[in-house]
Amino acid sequence: MKIKKNKKGISIMIGYVLLITFAVIMGSLVYQWMKTYVPKDALNCPDGVSIFVEDAHYEEGNLLNVTIRNNGRFDIAGYFIHATNSSEQKLAIIDLSQNLIKGGTKVSNAVIFDSLNKNSMKPNDKIKNIFNLSSSEIGKVYSIEITPVRFQEEENKIRFVSCKDAKIKETIT
Repeated sequence: MKIKKNKKGISIMIGYVLLITFAVIMGSLVYQWMKTYVPKDALNCPDGVSIFVEDAHYEEGNLLNVTIRNNGRFDIAGYFIHATNSSEQKLAIIDLSQNLIKGGTKVSNAVIFDSLNKNSMKPNDKIKNIFNLSSSEIGKVYSIEITPVRFQEEENKIRFVSCKDAKIKETIT
């Protein structure tokens, strides 16, 4: 008398092993392919980028005047400007770029001096920016923090770079 063997269970196990192997191989291939899209090094500004706040004061009508000079060795495109409204506040988190009325163009959260994809502020140039704070809920600004930005060419592409090493902080008088 012959005993019938059920080979159905073995073929299901082989199918699962092949499916898992195929999924692992596809996952590793997609991972290797996606790694090429991530930049290897963080984009940084050259060491000679620097700006200086020549003057920052209030005028009538709650207008904040900020005069900035490029005292570095490289051209810059603009800056991020954030403020504090208290002397106890250590981190400037109030974005002032949305209140700009003169001296540049608002682009996202930055103030750009001339046009996009161009570093238009040469070394020793200065610009006066006016921010209207009368309609905002900020109140009086205690200090401002300015981070320069520039456009740099990396791998034949123009990139927008924040120069976090050149950040300055100025108390408003």
